[in-house]
Amino acid sequence: MEYILRITKTFRVPVIAIQRMVTSVYSHVCARIHFLNYPHRSEVGGHDYENTQDFLYLPTIHSAKHHWLPENISLGVVVGVLTLGLFAVLKFVVEISLLVFVSMSVTLFYVVFLVFKILVVIRGKSYEFIDFTDEKIAAILDDELPMYTVFIPLLHEAEVIPQIIKGMTSIDYPRDKIEFLITLEQHDIETRQAIEEVGPPNNFRIITLPDIKPKSKPKALNVAFREARGEFFVIYDAEIIPDKDQLKKAYLAFKDNPNIACLQTRLDHYNANQNLITMLFNGEFSFHYDYFLPGLQKLGYPIPLSGHSTHFRKLVMKEIGAWDPYNVTEDCDVGIRLYRQGYETGILNSLSQEEATSSLAGWIPQRTRWMKGFIQTSLVHLRHPFRCKNELGGWENFFAFLLIVPGTVVLNLLNIVSWALLATWFLTETNIIQKLYPAPVLYMAVLTYIVGMSVFAFLNIFALYKRGRYELVKFNLLTPIYWMLLAIATVRAVVQIVTNPHTWEKTKHGSHLKT
Repeated sequence: MEYILRITKTFRVPVIAIQRMVTSVYSHVCARIHFLNYPHRSEVGGHDYENTQDFLYLPTIHSAKHHWLPENISLGVVVGVLTLGLFAVLKFVVEISLLVFVSMSVTLFYVVFLVFKILVVIRGKSYEFIDFTDEKIAAILDDELPMYTVFIPLLHEAEVIPQIIKGMTSIDYPRDKIEFLITLEQHDIETRQAIEEVGPPNNFRIITLPDIKPKSKPKALNVAFREARGEFFVIYDAEIIPDKDQLKKAYLAFKDNPNIACLQTRLDHYNANQNLITMLFNGEFSFHYDYFLPGLQKLGYPIPLSGHSTHFRKLVMKEIGAWDPYNVTEDCDVGIRLYRQGYETGILNSLSQEEATSSLAGWIPQRTRWMKGFIQTSLVHLRHPFRCKNELGGWENFFAFLLIVPGTVVLNLLNIVSWALLATWFLTETNIIQKLYPAPVLYMAVLTYIVGMSVFAFLNIFALYKRGRYELVKFNLLTPIYWMLLAIATVRAVVQIVTNPHTWEKTKHGSHLKT
């Protein structure tokens, strides 16, 4: 300010004129840097629950309906300029080449990601799942139980209809206080006939979806959400078999923890022994639900929820705008959105059994969809990064989000590049490694690679051992192969985010019934 006053005295320029000029320049710059401007104009009207055109209740800025909004583009430009500026400074100070700058950045990312996951797992070991004794569950009176809604989104699932009806009717909950809402597309005649042949009880109801895009699970959930009568609700996919007392446990958890808006349950596979893919899949799930998610919960970080066996308070979901019908991992998006709006998540000590995808033809598209959804969720929540940081509770939680969601995608992409470089060096003995990695960077990269591969393969094995899946332990020594497949699926997701951003690649269920 003193400097400005000197200018005004020297050149006899009024202070007010200088202030107006600075304000004008600042406003002009901010107008061009869209990610600094919020709230967005689409938020003026709030949530639109009357929208039956595509059943998007959220403001556009919070949806993946459009990926490359001005907010995303301006953020990309600024990050790119800052990255080039950092490289220019380093080049001026230590004469670093662009390739070495890239290899240093990649190695640093691997180190940070490795340390982060190890710290999360260490904290996850001491997390106490929300649980209740059999005596406390048995003491619940039917009259005190609230209405509970079970969403069952189906598409071409005729083969598993007997299994899902049997699993749902086995739930220990008063019949007059639970409703099952099955969503079906108009053209899915086979599934509709299979349901009619089984003849489920009258608390099952089919909701026929309007023939409009997007054709996605979250769109189906939004359609059914308008008709749900339950105070609480849960989502069960076609192949899910939950613990019989899961709803009663969830009720007690919500009752005892009024601050909790959502309950995540633990997942397992009933066909884990089917083949090598299901064995590796089960190792990944055992680690994720028994150590990684509990670690995030213990540290107070945002949690990417699962697409099924998650229990919600209906009023809270209405407050946050329900699901984004354009996001192909609506579960991850909802988990981050709940956290940003101040709601807490808990992990219930109850198990839901699902079918592990057992073929590459099914596993690759499924994992492609998951990674594509992670990209969508990253693009949506980083449209206003400083706002996201503030709503997540500060820089620590913001960086945790960066590593959990976009970081997972980046890691998979870097893996395939790193493996390609390693294979090239072994096959051709080219000196490209020496050009990319100076000795200190190379040693750090190799150490991180060896430690990372060993630690995470061990954690999958350890999680299987703790679950008593001893017969799967030796097969999970092949976990690095599984990561290669994951990298391929992630590359496919990057291509689809440009070519088919909202295409929902359906996972086929029921293969376990044929073995």
